[in-house]
Amino acid sequence: MTRPALLDNVTHRHLRLHTGRSAALGDARSSALALPAEFRQLQAHFPIVFQQVDGPDGSSFQPVALFGLEEGQNLFLTEHGWDAPVMPMALQRDPFLIGRNGDNLQLHVDLDSPRIVRPEEGEVGTAIFMPHGGHSEYLDHVVSLLEHLHAHAQQLPTFIDALTRHQLLEPFVLDIERPDGEQSRLSGLYTIEEDRLAALPGAALEALQRDGHLLPIYMQMASLSQLQGLIDRQGRLAR
Repeated sequence: MTRPALLDNVTHRHLRLHTGRSAALGDARSSALALPAEFRQLQAHFPIVFQQVDGPDGSSFQPVALFGLEEGQNLFLTEHGWDAPVMPMALQRDPFLIGRNGDNLQLHVDLDSPRIVRPEEGEVGTAIFMPHGGHSEYLDHVVSLLEHLHAHAQQLPTFIDALTRHQLLEPFVLDIERPDGEQSRLSGLYTIEEDRLAALPGAALEALQRDGHLLPIYMQMASLSQLQGLIDRQGRLAR
């Protein structure tokens, strides 16, 4: 559960955050939303796949970066923190959220997040506000991040609509053999069907290119080469 509150420099003047990465801070998750604008950076490190989700207009899809092969498994978490040079914006934003007041966007913070420094922990962590009430450098970064996240999220439905309109998404399963010989299967995920993409008429491909969809499509397909990297990470963990 979350307990969002509108952030302000009076009520939250002493608020401090744990900004590291660990399971105790809520990072034990096997995936996070990945937006098409991020695919170029993310595909070099994480597999990007699609999950079916329920929305107000019925079922749809959302792209996610995979961090693990089992529920709650994040193979990029180590005793030293995050073991990758990049991270999806949706994961970076914790514990902040975007709220609305009419047409205006507002910055909220989840007060139940494990990232919130509790009074008994003393003055550890990163300050959100400066002593005089201004934004800390960290909060300025968060505001910029959420602005980018919101802007790119507005473009996601158009991207998903293009994929479904051309019937480019297909389910896939990944069979995994662990070092101890035990078998497991990753299922319930979707990817872009490469042959169907290649068979699209020129006008459809031109439209995808014009609308900025073709690059993230190719980046998603390229990202699947990182599945073996996840399997290797899991294998090293099991040793």
